[in-house]
Amino acid sequence: MKWNQLTANDIAILHFLNQARLATTHQLARLFYSDSPSPETAIRRANFTTKRLKQEGLISHLDRRIGGARKGSASYVWQITFQGLKVLKGKDNTIALRYKNRYEPTQHHVEHTLAITEIFVETIEVARNSGAISLEDFSFEPTSWRDYQKLSGVGLTLKPDAYLELLNGEYEDHYFLEIDRSTESLARVVNTCKKYIEYYRSGIEQRQKEVFPYVLWIVPDDKRKTAISKAIQNELYNFWELFTVITLDEYQSYIKGGLENESEE
Repeated sequence: MKWNQLTANDIAILHFLNQARLATTHQLARLFYSDSPSPETAIRRANFTTKRLKQEGLISHLDRRIGGARKGSASYVWQITFQGLKVLKGKDNTIALRYKNRYEPTQHHVEHTLAITEIFVETIEVARNSGAISLEDFSFEPTSWRDYQKLSGVGLTLKPDAYLELLNGEYEDHYFLEIDRSTESLARVVNTCKKYIEYYRSGIEQRQKEVFPYVLWIVPDDKRKTAISKAIQNELYNFWELFTVITLDEYQSYIKGGLENESEE
């Protein structure tokens, strides 16, 4: 198969891997083959596509797998190659070419990046299954980042893991997303929150969007949720209401419930 014979779905997968950086076969199956009669069929279709794109040199998988080698090809973690980027740039000149490092990323980096990908996949699933909710924007890093200046004039960059906009009828919800893996100290979490407060005080987002997004911390479990919530309330005083802490298991219910509650007001 030649590159000019790539399907629309092939190109969509390449675009997605360019944005998300890493995704498992299972995540690609849920995103691009949700019309399959069963999850197993979706996995098989995703396996077939990724194998074909890999043979063309457009994507590659990491040496490590998610869930171990016994999970087979469904456990691969995929990324776009430089050749894949060149194909995208041939179709969209705004695509930035970047050379891929030859070394394997750290386990922490892989898990964190896949957690962000998972949030995107779950957001798409919520939008698909809802007759009212639509996804207006989901920006991965570095598109989610925001430049601003402190009052002293020092230039800084706020680096959310992602930026999200959801629409439900006349209502919009805006979020900066922080994906926590329980690897950072509470002091560092609070320090990150203080950067959001600095950005809030700059007024840049409010002037551009007319609102300041909720800062949504998504954490692994209830113990971490309680710890971060208490640290934010104890340390950030009048600004703690800018922040919400939920577990990953609560994410889909939260974005559905929040929108539904607003609609009833």
